[in-house]
Amino acid sequence: MLIHTRRRSCVALGVVLLSLCAVSSVAWIAPKSDAVQQPRRKASMPAGDRDQWQMSARVMDEIGVRPGMTVADVGAGEGWFTFRLADRVGAAGRVIAEDIDAPAMNALREECAVQRAANISVLVGDPEDPKLPAGTVDVALMVNVLSALGSVNKAHFLGNLAKGLKPDGRLVIIEWDPVKGQQLTAQEFEPELAKELRSLKDAQFEVVKTLDFLPRQSMWICVRRTRE
Repeated sequence: MLIHTRRRSCVALGVVLLSLCAVSSVAWIAPKSDAVQQPRRKASMPAGDRDQWQMSARVMDEIGVRPGMTVADVGAGEGWFTFRLADRVGAAGRVIAEDIDAPAMNALREECAVQRAANISVLVGDPEDPKLPAGTVDVALMVNVLSALGSVNKAHFLGNLAKGLKPDGRLVIIEWDPVKGQQLTAQEFEPELAKELRSLKDAQFEVVKTLDFLPRQSMWICVRRTRE
């Protein structure tokens, strides 16, 4: 069910995040369930045309996905973003579709064969390690994944993911926004948001840009911090 963001909710959330960190402010991660049994099992997509609310073309524009790049779709699932990324990077580029769900990855391999998508590599990772090839990835995209890690140590997972990034590589996080969905107020969401910011900091990531154009989600662009 699509619920449009109210202006005063966004303003209130900005105040909360400015008190938490020095980066631009926006809410993003859906609340974590204490009863998660399957790590990295994404929540079901809401009803409706995903092409309309996911805005994949604009997402790829904003994060700078270009022909020839290597992009990792971490938690690829059925490959909704995978094939769109593959079209964007072209024959000279590469998309690494990663997930811990082996049957889903087998199905994705079959679909790649059907579509003759030679620039997609399918990878089965571990719950705490996506096993990306070291130092190869320009952009790692995680769509509704961070909130689905369950009991997994998020800082550990993100640290392992970082090994796959090039020195100037970026991590892009897109997550359900409970404030936009009016499930939580900005004040109610503050403690959970602080935990997620801590996970990024512990993994030596910093948020360099926030984007708030998606109607149901929020989006963070992160880079690896330089160790002092």
